Amino acid sequence: MPAPDHSAYFAFRDQLLGPLRTTVLTSEQLCEAGRLIYGEPRGLSLYGIAAPDMTAKGITLLGRTVIECSVDAYTAPVADALARLHTTTAPEGPHADDPFIADLFCGSGNFGHHLGKRLSRSVHACELDPAVHSATRKNLDLVGSAIELHLLDYRDLLGKLPARSTHDTYVVEPPWGPAFTAAGLDLTRTAPPVPEILDDIRRSRDGLPCHIAIKTNDRIAHDSLARSFTGARHLAAITPEPSLPYGANMDFHLYELTG
Repeated sequence: MPAPDHSAYFAFRDQLLGPLRTTVLTSEQLCEAGRLIYGEPRGLSLYGIAAPDMTAKGITLLGRTVIECSVDAYTAPVADALARLHTTTAPEGPHADDPFIADLFCGSGNFGHHLGKRLSRSVHACELDPAVHSATRKNLDLVGSAIELHLLDYRDLLGKLPARSTHDTYVVEPPWGPAFTAAGLDLTRTAPPVPEILDDIRRSRDGLPCHIAIKTNDRIAHDSLARSFTGARHLAAITPEPSLPYGANMDFHLYELTG
């Protein structure tokens, strides 16, 4: 049997990251993205709203956000896995029973949205692109999300969030850019590099451990995931059913980051 032809996906991805990068997509384009990326239009779903319903409900997505976002079907299982992990350990820290979630490169904000709802925790998020921030602020308001969204660099958000609990959780999804290579995803080349982000988180924690949720793809270059998390403890891997060729699908990982 011949291999599926994904050329239309790759051509559409190039459009979304190129000329349509900061363009608000039409309903037809959103449905096409769902079909090409996830196999059917409703596969593109954020905040519990699927692509065919987004425009009618006022949801605004830019081209880059559609490619970079983590959809409902991916983030909900990560939230469930984190909730299970938090039932197995007693939190510690100056405000042990009041942990926060920090979505450091939030894009659509959907990852933090699901974690906050599932764990009943406060969510602080930041996005540095003004166009993405504006669209996400509108979307979060429409769905009644309580996320505290900032137009900030992630390091400025870290400076506003002193460690509260060992159950504090940071979502790490930096732009991939040059990290998306022919050899796979090189997490030492994201913008900024993942090891640098983790060092910044450690410095903000004053020695108190925390949890990290990170999105990767299914082809990691140069063992860069393990190398980035040297000294951390891998807690769980969540691997959605692949819909695209090897190297273009999403994986998610949970880690405990020590001081």
